[in-house]
Amino acid sequence: MITTKSADKIHHEISYMLSNGVSYIDALVEYSKKHDVEIETVAEIVKKSTIMKEKIRSEAALKRLMKEEPDVNKLC
Repeated sequence: MITTKSADKIHHEISYMLSNGVSYIDALVEYSKKHDVEIETVAEIVKKSTIMKEKIRSEAALKRLMKEEPDVNKLC
């Protein structure tokens, strides 16, 4: 069971990793590995945090934009 205290701890540690330049998705995976916690458990906490969900959405959108091929018609 996820308590508010454990959710705050996870959020704090992930925020610390982010402040050191780690991407949000990588921070979630790293936290899971470091604490031997299933990624699904961390995902449950993310679901409860509006801030975390938005950061992941924006990071995923940015990565998708970076992987897109340039539109050659716009370059001409």
